[in-house]
Amino acid sequence: MGIKKFDKKVWLSSPTMHELELEYIKEAYDTNWMSTVEINIEEIELLIREKIGCRYGVALATGTEALHLMVKLAGNF
Repeated sequence: MGIKKFDKKVWLSSPTMHELELEYIKEAYDTNWMSTVEINIEEIELLIREKIGCRYGVALATGTEALHLMVKLAGNF
């Protein structure tokens, strides 16, 4: 039977960057704030905590990181 290769790429989510996102990326690069302690990341964590009404929050780079942290916090590491 075998697996048939797709004729064209199937994008799960196409990468898109617009003016504002590109501006933030350039700012982070220019100011050497390419880490998890950058001012924009702290601001988004604060806004999300306020929006959902929780005391703590952390922004992560990927869904895999989020799942890994969730398992560790649940004590199943």
